[in-house]
Amino acid sequence: MKPYSLILFDYDGTLCDSRQAILATFPPTFAHYGVPVPPLPELEAVVSKGLVMGEAFQVLNPALSIDEVNEWVTTYRAIYDQDAYRLVECYPGAKDLMEHLVEQGKHVVVISNKGIRSIETSLDYLGLTPYVSLILGDGSPLLRGMPKKPSPESYTKVILPHFDLHSGSSTLMIGDTSMDLQYANNCAIDSCWATYGFGDPEACRSLHPTYEISSLLQLKKVIQ
Repeated sequence: MKPYSLILFDYDGTLCDSRQAILATFPPTFAHYGVPVPPLPELEAVVSKGLVMGEAFQVLNPALSIDEVNEWVTTYRAIYDQDAYRLVECYPGAKDLMEHLVEQGKHVVVISNKGIRSIETSLDYLGLTPYVSLILGDGSPLLRGMPKKPSPESYTKVILPHFDLHSGSSTLMIGDTSMDLQYANNCAIDSCWATYGFGDPEACRSLHPTYEISSLLQLKKVIQ
């Protein structure tokens, strides 16, 4: 174990169980365009890969052009932000853990490929915002022009300077998908795989996470 001072959390499948909210938003999005919704296993497969929503729609409906993909993402997020966020729940122990980290003087960051408005709305709704020092997602002004996870640019160009840090030796990334673990590897920081989330076990283990947890409640033992 190491005395980590900067804790990075993915959002979906790590801090919050948003599976039902995500899956509930696909059908009305497809219906909006008069396109049959794919079978549930196909929807669950794109969720488990941690794809950004644009990539998810390219997989689910390959006939879409880039402009159409962007339009679908906008429609999806509008539907999600209006109703589906209420289906999101914190994983057990999330709020107590966040409070503990702040009391211990840790800096908490939420870094996700999800739309920033959806993340902020959900964290507010669940009462987690006061414990988070920095929230980064798709559409964040600080990330404008940068590639999404697993590119390390958000870490090297935004997160490290924000906390006036020069190396990742005291940083831990917690995430549930191979996208999150690859991000940690690309950033050269330690990683913790949240096995209870959405990720594919084989893909996640192949990236050799530093730690594995089956519950957020176990994270206190990892973070000194």
